[in-house]
Amino acid sequence: MPDSAAFPSAKASPLGWGHECSEIHAGGLEQTRTATEDERVALASALGILGCEQMRVAYRVTRAADDGYRLKGRLTADVVQACVITLAPVHETMAIDIKVEFRPAEELAKADGGAVDLEDETEYEPIEGTWLDIGRVVFEEMAANLNPYPRRRGAEFVPPAEPDASKEDRANPFAVLEKLKKPPSPEQG
Repeated sequence: MPDSAAFPSAKASPLGWGHECSEIHAGGLEQTRTATEDERVALASALGILGCEQMRVAYRVTRAADDGYRLKGRLTADVVQACVITLAPVHETMAIDIKVEFRPAEELAKADGGAVDLEDETEYEPIEGTWLDIGRVVFEEMAANLNPYPRRRGAEFVPPAEPDASKEDRANPFAVLEKLKKPPSPEQG
């Protein structure tokens, strides 16, 4: 694998996975990667979750027309997030299909702002020099597919009890405001 200093985006993602364009032969390239313990710890930290117990991605990269490359694969991961109610650990399994087309960066820059095909579900990523940054794609797919509100089974939000207030004050918010306008009595200080 190339040195991450040569490819700036490799530093942006906790996964420095990728391929040189020259590695993709006419028949394509198939790969299965499993995150190491250090990579899982870095993923959990970057994603702001409690843990990543396993993460595996199997993919195929093929050449596309006009200097492009297609990435198609399946990501599976077991993650641990904090319950939004109790903060207790919530274990979840992610299974994500990945479909991305890498295009030369200058081509994507030209296409920005043009007509958009709403039927086209293909995501596009830039080719950085001669590097296909698979790790960044995997990281971004994990981030986009995390459960935004992980909830432990049976956890239920119970709002705090209202402070004691007269029914009149609760029924009329202007009465509360009127009390705030009055200057404090000498006994209140």
